Amino acid sequence: MAEKQLAMDSQGAVHLEHSRNGSSKEHDVSSEKHGELEASNIPQYDDAQVKKLRAKVDRRLLPLLTVLYVLSFMDRSNIGNARVAGMNVDLELTPSQYNMALTISFFPYALFEVPSNIILKMMRPSWWMAILVVTWGTVLTLQGIVKTYQHLLVTRFFLGMAEAGFFPAATYLLTTWYVRWELQTRLAIFFSVASLAGTFSGLLAFGIQHMDGIGGLGGWRWIFILEGILTVLIGVSIPWTLPDSPNSASFLTMEEKEIIHGRLEQDAGTSAGRVGTEGSFQHKLNFSPSPSTSSAPA
Repeated sequence: MAEKQLAMDSQGAVHLEHSRNGSSKEHDVSSEKHGELEASNIPQYDDAQVKKLRAKVDRRLLPLLTVLYVLSFMDRSNIGNARVAGMNVDLELTPSQYNMALTISFFPYALFEVPSNIILKMMRPSWWMAILVVTWGTVLTLQGIVKTYQHLLVTRFFLGMAEAGFFPAATYLLTTWYVRWELQTRLAIFFSVASLAGTFSGLLAFGIQHMDGIGGLGGWRWIFILEGILTVLIGVSIPWTLPDSPNSASFLTMEEKEIIHGRLEQDAGTSAGRVGTEGSFQHKLNFSPSPSTSSAPA
């Protein structure tokens, strides 16, 4: 009787093993079919069409952003040209005072990058960038009429504060248009142009300093004033020349907007047409109403 029971148990175990193997194979086949179905749902874009669209976006975004970046670099560094043109003599600056005026702008530049990008997400990028550019252009113009070392420090501080948000804002704006590997190339262009801006700034300042004495102002003052006015004029045009996003871009067709969104989706690993809010900064600012967790992000 025991031998018969043992044989039945052995047969049951073999049957259970076959059943498990069958279920595992069915699961693998089901997973493969599901993966193939997901792959078939991923939109495919024509390389030539994508290349043409990318060039179209480049022509609209990169020239203006590059000019703004050159102005940012030039307006921040032209104090060296002003020094050569006689600023230290007129303001009676010691070497240590000049170094302090040179350095002080970098403190607000570092502190206000993050707050600036928080504000950027609350309003149209083109308007916020216009505010930044017009502000630092105005401050630079006022820097041309300072009378004392203390006035120079104040203008340099606010210049750094206004310029702090530009590069993060430009980078953020580009991420809404380009996938990651394309973004790297565009940022490389920015950094490359910055090296050329130093040469251009020096040549421009050399020409402007020959205005020494016009209007009773020294040549170094005209460097700040004219470059500041140029920055303000370009800044005023930003809301009408810089598109905020693919959705609001009038130069794109509906199909082109869908291609941009689709490629950004694939690059971000999402499938719903937009990036979810779970990982966003706004989501992390939401706080739990519970007294025990009111001080921690939800």
